[in-house]
Parts: sequence; C-alpha cells; structure tokens
Amino acid sequence: MLAAVAALPLVFLAVFALLVAFDPEQVPLGKADVVGSWRGDDGRGRVDFHADGRFEMSGIPRSAIDSGFNEAPPGRGPLSGEGTWEFAYDEPSTGIHLRIEAGGSFSDPEIASLESIEEDGRTRMYFSVNVDKMYGYEIRRVSKQPQ
Repeated sequence: MLAAVAALPLVFLAVFALLVAFDPEQVPLGKADVVGSWRGDDGRGRVDFHADGRFEMSGIPRSAIDSGFNEAPPGRGPLSGEGTWEFAYDEPSTGIHLRIEAGGSFSDPEIASLESIEEDGRTRMYFSVNVDKMYGYEIRRVSKQPQ
C-alpha cells in the first residue's frame, strides 16, 4: 500500500508529460502564412483567404460557427459566405476574425474566430466557438494561392 501511494506522484508526472507531448502549440501566423486556400480534413469545408483581406468559405459545418448575437442561419447543412478577415491581435497573431457579410447562408452579418495551432510540424487553424474547449472544426492550408 505504501509503495502505491509513493508511486502516485510518478503516475501524475507521467500523465502530465504525455499531455504536454501531444498537446498542439498555438503558433503566430503572418499574412503570408494565412493567404491561400484552406480545406477541412473532412474534404468538405473550404476557406480562401485573399491578400486584400477578403475571404470566401463554403462547406463549413454549422457547429463551427457560433451565432452569438444573431439567430442561427436558416436551413440545414453546411454554411457558406464571404466577408473580410483580420488578425485578432497584432501581426503575427494566433487568432483571426472573420467578419461574415449577409448573404450566402447568413441573413445577418456574423463574426467567427479562428485560432492557429501547430502539431507534428503542420500548421492548422480551427474555428473557436467555445472558450472552455480549445479545438473546433480544423482547416489546413493546401495552396498559397486562393482557389
């Protein structure tokens, strides 16, 4: 019994080390890192970021965008829209804000947030909809040119 109690700190240390080893790191992105075509791992979602601060998106799951102050977009199925993008903080930044204009799936303007992470040397962004949960729908850059 005493040996089991003495081993408890080692177990906690091992679990903490595993969590740190597999936890993706937030990584700041500059404009050159963002501009291009990004796709969801499911192959359906797409966000194209342009150097002039515009974006278009399609195939984004409804759960990826929290309609905070507005009613959820009408209908079912994936979301599409366009608008402007900007860094959430000074460039480079770990966050991006999408200002979605009325049109596409949205009857009212909406704001969505993306956060950047790096895991296994690969940069991804994820839609951030819940402050208590780090990850949402993930996208990765597939081209340095919007398509």
